[in-house]
Amino acid sequence: MTDLPLVTIIVPVFNGERYLRESLDSIVSQTYPRIEVLVMDDASTDRTPEIIAAYGDRVRGRRQARNRGIYGNANDGIALARGEYVAIYHADDVYLPTIVEREVGFLGHYPEAGAVFCADIFIDAAGREYGRLALPPEVRGGRPLDYAVILDALLRHKNRFLRCPSSMVRAAVYREVGPYHDREFHIAADLEMWVRIARRYPVGVLEEHLFRYRHFHDNATQQYYHLRTVEELHYRIMDECLAAGGRALVVSGALAAHEAHRAEDRLMLAVNHYILGQAERARAVMEATSLRRLLGSAHVRRGRLAALWLAMQALVRLPRVELIADLFYRRWHARAE
Repeated sequence: MTDLPLVTIIVPVFNGERYLRESLDSIVSQTYPRIEVLVMDDASTDRTPEIIAAYGDRVRGRRQARNRGIYGNANDGIALARGEYVAIYHADDVYLPTIVEREVGFLGHYPEAGAVFCADIFIDAAGREYGRLALPPEVRGGRPLDYAVILDALLRHKNRFLRCPSSMVRAAVYREVGPYHDREFHIAADLEMWVRIARRYPVGVLEEHLFRYRHFHDNATQQYYHLRTVEELHYRIMDECLAAGGRALVVSGALAAHEAHRAEDRLMLAVNHYILGQAERARAVMEATSLRRLLGSAHVRRGRLAALWLAMQALVRLPRVELIADLFYRRWHARAE
């Protein structure tokens, strides 16, 4: 067994007592025999430290003196990792028993690959399944994918397929490309890391659904999107990729999709400004949101978005209607557990 590569699984957690035990149970029960589990307690104030201690020598606990955030903890964990491969898992998700085994198998079979991901099952706060990821056709096949393929798919579909809580990266690749830029890119630091890796190494996405990704429980991603009024960081990262030579690697259809997604994002910013009662800001965003770009790609839901665009063009020129603002909030921000 000692000839198998060691896998370090890093689990950042902050006040995670509600889901941590279920997540750790699924991690320590993996079929792959050589793992070390490193739980990064981000200065929690609940029962998180007690839960970690209950696992004894099955996990290594590291308590931070101050809050470092997800990717600050990931960086600290990578520095402590002893494994040849490093996986960053989430403390509120649930992992199927074979995820580590299947991803190690991919990296062993494709020594040129720098990282591997997999598809996920969507669960709500109570653990009920409500959907499964359907991978974009461009990234299917369980094969190593080069940077041009990854960039093209990110422009067309946004990041629906490089799931951070399923990532497994060679430790040597992390050492080569450097740390997560958490202060600069915050919640999107993982996407920036994946494109940095993909520029140098092929990456793979397994079509198997090997973990259960929990939504609707006020996690960091939900907090980021809640009534957001600034452009999503995804577009800054993609624009930087295009400016750094990526434009020559993709075709016009991908660029049109990128701009359609950006127009959709701006439309939603206008909706959020409307909900917040910021009429002038909503009107300014709508004036900068092009219907032509919004309808320029089949990779967005053009019919629904065109109707919303027309409605918003009228609403931002009229006195705010509380009922409509409430309907918008319940449609895009209110989630029942």
